[in-house]
Amino acid sequence: MMANILNKNKKLQQENLFLSVQQERYENLRSAIEDARQARHDIRHHFIQLSTMAKDGDLEKIKEYLQNAMDKIPNLTYHFCENQSVDNVIGYYYALAQKEEIPFAARVDLPKELSVDEMDLCLILSNLLENALEASRKTTAAQQQISLEIYQHSASILLIRVENNFDGTIKEKNHLFHSTKRKGLGIGTQSVRRMAEKNDGSCNFTYKDGVFTAKVMLRADL
Repeated sequence: MMANILNKNKKLQQENLFLSVQQERYENLRSAIEDARQARHDIRHHFIQLSTMAKDGDLEKIKEYLQNAMDKIPNLTYHFCENQSVDNVIGYYYALAQKEEIPFAARVDLPKELSVDEMDLCLILSNLLENALEASRKTTAAQQQISLEIYQHSASILLIRVENNFDGTIKEKNHLFHSTKRKGLGIGTQSVRRMAEKNDGSCNFTYKDGVFTAKVMLRADL
């Protein structure tokens, strides 16, 4: 009985840690999406102001306004696909990679309206790209590389592939990956697995010759 209680307590602690980290990641993700939306709204306002100045023919004032606006606009203006939430998430991590001079190649072919749960997809991308960035930071500059590919395989199936180079070893046991930052299983891969299963899909993590590959399939509930 005591062994069962201790085992349940350990599982409960792991579950609480998992939920805590995912909640923090969700809040950061939501904040990043909202910042990008606000930036796009501000751009429309800037165009209105510039149009008014142009009518007055005040070139110096226009230059000054443009410089001030460029200093304040966050670097989240990259465009990858028609779905705004997914576009914002990828843009957020792409901007982080650019800031740290980590090569990031993305091929994304998604429509404005998705066949799968939008927030689940965004959280999966957030976990995969966060892990890819963390691994890249520990990799020598010459070997750093992140690649992302997302597309609709059919009306009901969406496929995701994220690859990144890594240095060092991968902690894996019974097809489960252990965190390199804390004791226990890696929360990012656990989260991806859970959300893939929630969407009647699957995920596969492999590593070979210094390249880690994550593949996720999501199925729409049509």
